[in-house]
Amino acid sequence: SSGINAEYGEHYIEKLARPNADHVILGQNGSEFDPKPLRDQLKMRLAELETQFENKTKQVQRVEEINLKKQESFKRKTKEHDQFFNVVDSQYQELDKVINLVSTKVVHLGDQLKQMDGKRRRALEAKELIDYINEAQKTGKISSPIFADVKNIHESARVLHKITLVTQDLPEKGGKDFSRLQGVVNRITDEIEKKLVQDFKMSLHHYIEEEHLENMKKCAATLNQPCFQAYKEVVEYFIEARLKTPFYGENIFAAIKTCIDETSEIVLRVFSDHDTIMPKFIKRIFKDKIWKKVRLTLKLDVFDSPEKHSSHDLEQSLDSLADLYSQTMQLSADLSKYDNDISFANDIKKSIFCSYLNKYSETELEYLSKASEEILNQFYNSIKHEKNLNSDALQIHLKNAKTRLNQLRDNIGSSHNMLHNEPSEMPSDQLLSVNVTTSLLKIHQRAVERCLLLSDQTACSDVLKDIAISLLTHFVANHLEYAIDYYTTNRPSLDSRNEPVISPFLTIVGNSNITYHSLDKFFNDIILPNINNPEVQTEVRKFRQKEMKRIEEKVSIEINHSINMIINYIKLILKSKQEKDDFNSSCFVHSTRACNEVCSFLNHSVIDTFKGPIDGDNLQHVMMELGVRFHGALLDHLMQYQYSVVGAMQLIQDLHQYKQTIENFKHVAYAYKGQCHNQLNAVK
Repeated sequence: SSGINAEYGEHYIEKLARPNADHVILGQNGSEFDPKPLRDQLKMRLAELETQFENKTKQVQRVEEINLKKQESFKRKTKEHDQFFNVVDSQYQELDKVINLVSTKVVHLGDQLKQMDGKRRRALEAKELIDYINEAQKTGKISSPIFADVKNIHESARVLHKITLVTQDLPEKGGKDFSRLQGVVNRITDEIEKKLVQDFKMSLHHYIEEEHLENMKKCAATLNQPCFQAYKEVVEYFIEARLKTPFYGENIFAAIKTCIDETSEIVLRVFSDHDTIMPKFIKRIFKDKIWKKVRLTLKLDVFDSPEKHSSHDLEQSLDSLADLYSQTMQLSADLSKYDNDISFANDIKKSIFCSYLNKYSETELEYLSKASEEILNQFYNSIKHEKNLNSDALQIHLKNAKTRLNQLRDNIGSSHNMLHNEPSEMPSDQLLSVNVTTSLLKIHQRAVERCLLLSDQTACSDVLKDIAISLLTHFVANHLEYAIDYYTTNRPSLDSRNEPVISPFLTIVGNSNITYHSLDKFFNDIILPNINNPEVQTEVRKFRQKEMKRIEEKVSIEINHSINMIINYIKLILKSKQEKDDFNSSCFVHSTRACNEVCSFLNHSVIDTFKGPIDGDNLQHVMMELGVRFHGALLDHLMQYQYSVVGAMQLIQDLHQYKQTIENFKHVAYAYKGQCHNQLNAVK
């Protein structure tokens, strides 16, 4: 506050001096400043401020006095209110004690009155029962209006139940004879029971209406008393009536679920033992509806004797079985809220599908065998190829035919000195189809899906193993290996003088690579992850490796044979087209005829043909092997000649042409360059 007052004082002095800023107060000689007027004015203003301060101080004191009086008045009133509250609170507690005492007495009095009323009511009921019993014992009937009026049937049933309880305690032998009383009670019980059953059945036909639904509930509750025996009858009648409900739509399972849900709501409203009636109703509806649906859809003889039926019939039966089984299990899972017994689904499986599931694996494998054979036969028929199922006989027949054909062609080739492509009875590259692989994978994938659904957990791994073996057998042995064997028995011989045709075999190799990747993905993604038995999984891996290794060995043999044919044909060109004086003459040409034909053959008929079907490391190894053998054959050929100075230049030109061709091999170019320079120095 001192800072604020100082600032305010400076501001006030500055304001006081401002009116004199425009006219300076001068002295007597007109040149000196006279502060006296300013001092007088400042004193006057200070006096005014002191007067104002005193006035304000008095005002503040008066206000504080007023506030102090109000504070004392407020404290006094607060104390008075606090005393009043304490008095009221003590009175309230006393009143609460009185109320509790009175309420306890009232409750006690009410209990006594209730007991007295109960005793009085029981006494009246006992008197009525005694009157009914005496009347029945004397006259053989009960003439009370309760038993005569149909509207009072539930009240009469209640009274009859009490009479029955009394009659059960009467002695059967000795003393007074109560046979007439027993006869009257039994007769009235039968009459009331029949009326209740009839009333329940009539109301059931109109259960949609709330009035009839309530009447069904009353009848069921009355019949559930020990004196009546027809409660089970109305429950059975109710179940039979609900089973007769028509199921609309193509999907019977959805209709069944709707029916069961509606029935559950009715049972909750009508019967007191919902948890007993619903499982019973569900089992009945499964037996009467789903069991009949399964029997009408699936023919048991197809599963008993699958070898007598076509693949189309087997496929339809297997798909239908999988569809019905899946929907049934899904329905039983949805209905588990009505029956928590875990054996419920197993009972359904055994009762409905047991006879089919026991024969599933044999039927599945028979279908795969027939369907796979049909896929292969349709493919071979589409290309007009007759496949001999006896592989040994096919090998002998093709080898003999091949021998005769080669002898005939060698005679024709030697007579006319022709270099042409060898014709074939059937192009080998057409015998392996990617579409066939796709079709085989499709049917086997569907078989795996059915196996996972229909097989037991213990038998699933074995069935999957059989499916895997079926796929490998029909694809590898009956299709891929057959195409390779057919090419092997139909391939050109190594001593043929014609240009080798390797494109059919390389097409087989290319298609086999595509199909191998699909097959490998099928095993790794579908077959192996679903085999839970480690031993079975190991067996499947070994069998697949064995089959693929056999194919790889045959492919390697045929690739080696193709390389040999290429090298032999290159040797034939060099031998027949290389003139003796090509490297010993004085004439210089761009490249010799033999060099041109060899390079043309490699560039147009070999390199591009290999690079298409073979890729990756396999291509590198093949091209490396071909380059090494070509280099050896070329070196042996060039070492036979004598070279002049011009011939040496011609050799260098030919070698340059060869190097450009080899560079197209990509993977062997650098190795060949180093070898070529060393051998060139040796030739010189």
